[in-house]
Amino acid sequence: MTKFDLDRFGKVMSRLLVISQRKRSVIFITFLIIFLVLAKFTTPMFSGKSMDDIGYKSFVSEVVDFIGIFSPIVFFVLGTFFIQDLEGRQQRINELMLPATNLEKFVARVLLVAVIYPLTICAAFIVADGLQLLISMLIAPEESFSMVVAYFDIDTYVSADSPLWTKALSTLMIYSIAIFGGLLFRKLAWLKSIVIYFVVIILSFICFFYLKIFLYESTDYEVVFIENPYASLISIGVSLLMFWSSYKIFTHLQVINNRWRNF
Repeated sequence: MTKFDLDRFGKVMSRLLVISQRKRSVIFITFLIIFLVLAKFTTPMFSGKSMDDIGYKSFVSEVVDFIGIFSPIVFFVLGTFFIQDLEGRQQRINELMLPATNLEKFVARVLLVAVIYPLTICAAFIVADGLQLLISMLIAPEESFSMVVAYFDIDTYVSADSPLWTKALSTLMIYSIAIFGGLLFRKLAWLKSIVIYFVVIILSFICFFYLKIFLYESTDYEVVFIENPYASLISIGVSLLMFWSSYKIFTHLQVINNRWRNF
């Protein structure tokens, strides 16, 4: 088995969906509660305000801002769940003995954390919106308002300065880094990955700050922020590097954790 076989991959993906059913149920219920709480504080009927008080755009911005702030963090945490179901010795044995190539198993897990889990959150958002809309129409029909409609009815997520493909590449890079962290650390991978991620970002800003001071005091040059035309290429490069590194680690899964990266 050296070639990627779609039929075999479909069986691997189906097995993975069955195994992750409990995790997906937890994700769905958790975000259903979160979105219902969000509806309570933002929709006119629950918040006690009329649409005239908050305005259409203000209402949309509250919902979108909340999602926009926490989405990268949520995506990152979901990516670290890459091999969370392989914590036990028997689970790892079953994974290693699965009649499929490493690439098929790896791609199936990437789709699980990068597509299936986010779709589960989207389903929770739609169901929560349907519940709040139904209650609103029963209690106060004149103030009923859909969060889903509000989200897609205004151009806030995608703009000329931030097109969809740059958002997609940025999300892909976040997932690739998170998956790498999920494979590098087995226990509390999400926490360790987030800590290291922010430490690297902070150290990068510190180095940049001192470089800027050095150039300003010692040379005639000055650092100026401009739009980086190679930002997308950097995102693609980082994503490919992280996915390649993650795949290499994945192909060397151990039945017994006895190396530093398994801590």
